[in-house]
Amino acid sequence: MPNRLLDRQVSLLEYLTSAATLFSEEVDAPMDQSLHGIDQGLLRLEARFCCNRRIKKIIAVFPRTFEIIGADRGRILREFVEANRQTDINTLANAHQFYEFFLARSRSEAPTLPYLLDLAACELAIAKVRNNAEESEKSFNLGQSGRPKTAIRRYRSVVPLRCGYDVRSIFEAGLREVVPPKRDTLFVVNLAADSCNVSILEVPPGVFGLLVRLDDWVDPRTLADVDDVENLVSRLAAQQLIEVQA
Repeated sequence: MPNRLLDRQVSLLEYLTSAATLFSEEVDAPMDQSLHGIDQGLLRLEARFCCNRRIKKIIAVFPRTFEIIGADRGRILREFVEANRQTDINTLANAHQFYEFFLARSRSEAPTLPYLLDLAACELAIAKVRNNAEESEKSFNLGQSGRPKTAIRRYRSVVPLRCGYDVRSIFEAGLREVVPPKRDTLFVVNLAADSCNVSILEVPPGVFGLLVRLDDWVDPRTLADVDDVENLVSRLAAQQLIEVQA
């Protein structure tokens, strides 16, 4: 009995997320025998409701990207849904899934506006720092074996981002008013502790490289290869880009 129930649940999930259920105009789309007896019309209604809710979450993360995509938005979203069944209800997880699809699609089909990939990456980073800022920080146990007595790491609300276009102009000047210049740009997407606004800052290579290395707690004494590391750490801490545990 447990196995039969599990098999039925799996079949139900497969049916609710299948392209045939979501997009086919056929009233009686094929369904597994284990689902016979369930109202097929209600299942299709529920499937499409969940799909629309998923799409709304994704559009909410990438509003500027989809605004520029324009008339192709529906086609791209349908391709995404057909290729990627929903496995998580979390907004950020679905946004990550869409970005990976958009990235792969752009590699196989060169986009008309190549800077859209950087714009999407930037909007995903904004969603990520907001999500991280809402999560409670895990306490740092100084007495735990293997941990340095003094350590630094990048704030969870800071995301380093390498772009081929300076897409800040889209956020600053509007969507269609500007075409971002093509140049390698090192950004830090940051939500400061005393602000509700996300900032997108361009940083020099040395700062960017250090922030990338500080994804987890690091003993600053191991950063001897970084020029003027003590002064750099002090400045980054003052700008709320890294946190120091002493």
